Amino acid sequence: PPQAPHCEHAFCNACITQWFSQQQTCPVDRSVVTVAHLRPVPRIMRNMLSKLQITCDNAVFGCTAVVRLDNLMSHLNDCEHNPKRPVTCEQGCGLEMPKDELPNHNCIKHLRSVVQQQQTRIAELEKTSAEHKHQLAEQ
Repeated sequence: PPQAPHCEHAFCNACITQWFSQQQTCPVDRSVVTVAHLRPVPRIMRNMLSKLQITCDNAVFGCTAVVRLDNLMSHLNDCEHNPKRPVTCEQGCGLEMPKDELPNHNCIKHLRSVVQQQQTRIAELEKTSAEHKHQLAEQ
């Protein structure tokens, strides 16, 4: 979180950025402040904030975890309720995709796309091979 240098009021970074899109003052005492004036808060405040217990960002998707702020990022990466967590298709194609895309996934469509890409690549390689053979024959 940043703080204003003169009055030392501290703010959530996202909130103060939104505030500054409307006006260039401190929201607490209305002194003139701009984004360029903001400085990081002291380490003691960062340490205190890191110990805050907060709910997971995926609570709306069913996660009931309450974690320390400094552990939130690692929890989010592993959270089973994270709609963007990579999962592997278990229907046969083995494609890894975000969890929220799995219900709309079609293995046959995906595998056709893979085959098409491979056929295109094979055709390119065959063309390159033919060109190399022609060059060798000329030499």
